[in-house]
Amino acid sequence: MKFYVDVNDYDDYWSKIRVNKLTAIYLNYWAIRFYKNGMRHNIKKAAVYYSDGFECFYLNGIYYGDQTKFTNHSWRRLVKMEVFK
Repeated sequence: MKFYVDVNDYDDYWSKIRVNKLTAIYLNYWAIRFYKNGMRHNIKKAAVYYSDGFECFYLNGIYYGDQTKFTNHSWRRLVKMEVFK
């Protein structure tokens, strides 16, 4: 897993992660994003954390909801149910 920090507007790490299908953590001024194989993905907690505290839950690039719909515990339970489908 690689960690990318976007410190200026010239670094284009976001598209590099998507195009090359990397597993990485990407940080810029307003968000932290977790990627697996180029898609937003995190099975334990939210895949996107914004600087204002907003969290978004993704699994294999599919958006499932935000912090108003899930807690960390309910998210892990959903991930387990998705695995055994």
